[in-house]
Parts: sequence; C-alpha cells; structure tokens
Amino acid sequence: MKLKELLSKLETFDPEVDVLCYSEDADLLPKNHGFRIFDIIALASKDAEKSRTGDGIPSLKLGKSGHSSTHVLIELTSDF
Repeated sequence: MKLKELLSKLETFDPEVDVLCYSEDADLLPKNHGFRIFDIIALASKDAEKSRTGDGIPSLKLGKSGHSSTHVLIELTSDF
C-alpha cells in the first residue's frame, strides 16, 4: 500500500482511537532473520476488547461488549 492511500484511509477514522496491527501469517519471523517486512493489505474500524490468551499472548476479542472500545485495525501480510 502506498503512503498516499494509507493516509487517505486513515483520515476516514476517528483520530482519537488506538491503531493496532495484526497478521494472520503463520510464521512471522523466518529462521536466521532478525526482522520481517510487512505490507498493509487492509484497514478497518472494529469494536474489540484487548485481552491476553492463557499463555500471555496479547489478543483481541472482537465484538461489542461492556469492556470493548473502537480500534483501527491494520491487517498485514509478509507476502508482497
């Protein structure tokens, strides 16, 4: 995604909400690599509650609840 497109999409959201990134890629860091490059494939405004899984990994519970708030979610992919 080009910066122009990203800025245009970001301007449509409430400037006071959190921005979070996520990926559904299985292996985020290849063996013997210190970092990974990601490409933005989508942005969306979603109601979600920040949480941690049983093993302490940060996660989101999507949907509206008494503890949820609106977040801008940026979906990433390692394939560009």
